[in-house]
Amino acid sequence: MGKITLIIVVALTLLTSSKGQIKKNQNVEILSTVWETMNNQYFDSTFNGLNWQEQYEYYKPIIESCKTNDSLYYYLNQMLFKLGVSHLGVVSAEEAGKIGDPQLFLDGTLGIDVRYLKGEAVITSVKKNSSAYNAGIKSGFTLIELNGKTIKAIAAKRKSEPTPPFNERNLTSMITQDIIRELYGTPGDTVRIHYLDAGNIEHDVAVQLKERNIFKATLLSDVPEIYVSVDKRIINDEIGYIRFDVFHPVILDTLINIINGYKHLPGLILDIRGNPGGDFDTRRTLAEQFVSGRTLFWKYKSRSGIREVFLIPPKEPYKGKLVILIDVLSGSSSEEFSGGMKAIGRATIIGQQTAGKVLTMEVVPLPEGALFVYPNQQTMTSKDEVLEAVGVIPDIKVELRKEELLKGKDSQLEKAVEYLTNEK
Repeated sequence: MGKITLIIVVALTLLTSSKGQIKKNQNVEILSTVWETMNNQYFDSTFNGLNWQEQYEYYKPIIESCKTNDSLYYYLNQMLFKLGVSHLGVVSAEEAGKIGDPQLFLDGTLGIDVRYLKGEAVITSVKKNSSAYNAGIKSGFTLIELNGKTIKAIAAKRKSEPTPPFNERNLTSMITQDIIRELYGTPGDTVRIHYLDAGNIEHDVAVQLKERNIFKATLLSDVPEIYVSVDKRIINDEIGYIRFDVFHPVILDTLINIINGYKHLPGLILDIRGNPGGDFDTRRTLAEQFVSGRTLFWKYKSRSGIREVFLIPPKEPYKGKLVILIDVLSGSSSEEFSGGMKAIGRATIIGQQTAGKVLTMEVVPLPEGALFVYPNQQTMTSKDEVLEAVGVIPDIKVELRKEELLKGKDSQLEKAVEYLTNEK
């Protein structure tokens, strides 16, 4: 699973919901597994200068004396999070089915997308004919409360339970995901929404979750199936637009076919905003559609050394101008892909700097269905740039603004169209 970088631990916190009593010596067994795995497989043998042995000696008696899974996972993650890196943590079996990006995993949807902008939960898009659309909810409206939870309370809780990497962008992405999670669930259930409209008038509505009608597929054997979708269109008769929500092999042929169909167009936009990552072969093969020669794309640092990954072009690659749209929810594979394309000079990156969750991971089963996720490789671009914690910095920075969303404008997409139009 080292080739998978989907952020399945995006919702992992120091707290879990498992309250069960631990079987005799189970905590000792789990600590041993976690400790030996990190000592032998964690990509950085220096642990970034942290005295790892000292951490182990401090936490060992605490962890071994834990009486419940709740406390066991709490202290294990507290120890692991000292390293400050993504794709790392222990999660209970109960939480394994709940973690991850809700827009990929959960069955019921309102048809809303949201971003946390300057301390406000602002609706960035509403799907036509969705339950939210039919309830009169529009882009630019501001969420105040969801299911009895205020946005301020949701944000405060996440701020009290941060997860690595510890930067403001990742915190924003985690708050956003916590808000989005309230907008998904079981089809037929209702979500209570308190919001402000364009005139700052308050509304309180109950909106029913509808079952999704898009494809669902398996990416990892250890986690539930995820929803996969691709959107495409041609803008102004000359710019191709493709949006996809995860790097999944099941949509790779579709993406390639769309790109091949757009080869006559002078410009192309790949929209991976909100895309949390996915499969190695998918992101590599997709990148290959845009190069004309064998190209060094990534370097992966592990205990065994540095492995180089080269792109091998197809017979007829796309040769037009390419823009990639990103934001703080573009994670893992999205960061590898966009950061790699920027480094080789093949794409112009527009949008918002990403959070920097850019490591490849392995998943180790633990007793009672718990999972231990750890990073076994560190990604570097062809220019030896480390993206973990740094993220991908756009060539053209564009923030979404509530005022423009209220007018139905997507400023990031509009900037991409403007750029490609002027670059003809």
